[in-house]
Parts: sequence; structure tokens; C-alpha cells
Amino acid sequence: MTIQATWQPSQGNTICHLTNGAAEWQADLDASAGGDTKYPSPHDLLDSALAACTTLTLQLYARRKGYAVTAIHVSVGHDEANGTYTLKRDVKVTGELAPEILDDLLRVANRCPVHKTLSGQFSIQTSIA
Repeated sequence: MTIQATWQPSQGNTICHLTNGAAEWQADLDASAGGDTKYPSPHDLLDSALAACTTLTLQLYARRKGYAVTAIHVSVGHDEANGTYTLKRDVKVTGELAPEILDDLLRVANRCPVHKTLSGQFSIQTSIA
């Protein structure tokens, strides 16, 4: 799927409208740049992709393995320094889980598709019309 982003000055704000053809959502500038904090910033969207993918991957895996997971909570933040964007992910899994099951879930968290993508090399090809 391709993500489409649109904005028009006539909106009277800086909110960017996004769609993948099926779902719709919005993003805005950081508050420090005049954006509305009701909407995620582009960096929030990037961080949320890792949080969502981790949560969904662990959910599917735990169900398949029959692990007694009662809740999964993933928080992701980031730091930017010296040209490096460092994602900080904290995973909390609750339930009757032995240490070896938690180790297995950590291994799976580190293999979620977005984690693997963000850990790889990126190439961005841009055209303008």
C-alpha cells in the first residue's frame, strides 16, 4: 500500500491528512513548531509504528504458543543526537510467565517486522512535480 499525504493552505491549520486507501488519519507539526498536540507528529508516527508492531507481533505469538499473557504494554520514545535517532522501547508483558517465556517474548519483540525494517538500511528516492 502507498500512503498519501495532503495539505492545503485553505484548511487554516498545519494538519496533514493521511490515507492508505482504506484507513485515514492525521498528523501535525510538533507543538514547538506551531502544531496542534491533538495530532501525532511525524516522529510520533514513526515511534508508534514500532510500538504497534511489537504489540501485535507479541499478541499473535503468545496466542499461538498458548502463553498465559493477560496484557502487553509497549512504550517507545526516542532521542536524537549527533545524527543518530535512537528508539527506546520498553515492553511489559503481564501474566503467569516464567523467565524463559519472557526471554522468548523479548526475542520475538526484537524480530517484529518494523523492528527489522528500522534496523536495516534505508534508501529514499524522491521525485517532485
